[in-house]
Amino acid sequence: MLLLDSGRPIGSYTRFAKYLALPNVTTEPRKWLDFLRELAAALGTPGVLISTTDAHQVLISRNLAELGPLYRMLVPDADTLDSIVDKRKQYEWSARAGVPIPNTFFPQSDGEKQAVARETEYPCILKPRKAHLGRERIGGKKVVVVRSYDEMMRWFDALGSDPTFMVQEIIPGGDSSLFGYLGLWSRDSSELAWLTKQKLRQFPPRFGDGSHQRTVDVPEVAELSRFLLGKLGYRGFVGIEFKRDPRDGRYKLIEINARTVSGNQLAISAGVDFPWLGFRYLVDGTPPPTRQFSPHVQFVNEAWDVRAFLALYRTREITCTSWARSVVASKARALGAWDDPKPLAMSACRMSMSALRQAGRDVDD
Repeated sequence: MLLLDSGRPIGSYTRFAKYLALPNVTTEPRKWLDFLRELAAALGTPGVLISTTDAHQVLISRNLAELGPLYRMLVPDADTLDSIVDKRKQYEWSARAGVPIPNTFFPQSDGEKQAVARETEYPCILKPRKAHLGRERIGGKKVVVVRSYDEMMRWFDALGSDPTFMVQEIIPGGDSSLFGYLGLWSRDSSELAWLTKQKLRQFPPRFGDGSHQRTVDVPEVAELSRFLLGKLGYRGFVGIEFKRDPRDGRYKLIEINARTVSGNQLAISAGVDFPWLGFRYLVDGTPPPTRQFSPHVQFVNEAWDVRAFLALYRTREITCTSWARSVVASKARALGAWDDPKPLAMSACRMSMSALRQAGRDVDD
């Protein structure tokens, strides 16, 4: 297996794959395409190509005519992907289809920004319409929590004329109010495999990546997800997240990710090995046998969850004992494996270095 990326993700330290660094895929897409053509020529027979980020999925989808004959892959077409990656389009067509969404605003002009800043309920969140393009402008975060009119206007001033940010209400409830659907859909837009899950903790808390999750049977989430994907004529790997709103009991769409997502080991440990099922489907051309996932399987991302625990402990939202019990109960782990120890070791090393740098900054201050 060959892993390609522009940075050095923790998964690249696995002994089961070779890692190769390439330039930034957004700014230098041609270098990626040239490399993929050269790789295909070296392989001789079409390899299986799976994307794990929005930026890479956009590259593949926009260049299906060039890459399609060279690789086995299962991705949405460019128009479908654009209607998902651009959250304005994603929310607008979802709302038209009757799927509940949070109150969301897309101010463009100065007048619209002032009106939204005056009328929105605080705190609220500001986030990019296209995550892979906008996060750098808000400090690499998924969202920014905005607590006042003045703070919102400062953010609008900082972003200038950039129209690619949106304002959204914060649905009440903690991390455990977030539920998700993971799926694999065939070339003819039929469901091949699926499960539903619940977040229990994430980092950063409230608006981050799932650090502690479990499989749960949530039929309404599954049906809403199938409805959306059927409307799209979707194909490929997908992850969809909803939040249950305690004000009306409805599940409201948070986001659709048109790709694989973090937490794959949760599905694997629950009996639905999405990467393997996708690989076999692409190689054999026949749908994999349907298998029901096991409920109540718990998953922990060790690196993220330590940081989530520290953040929640500082605000007295968790105790050492309850956190330790939840980690012990999690049989699915993102990093820890006796036969592949380096990812966990490198993660611990990175966390230690980060703590030392922070300590140094605190001393300087």
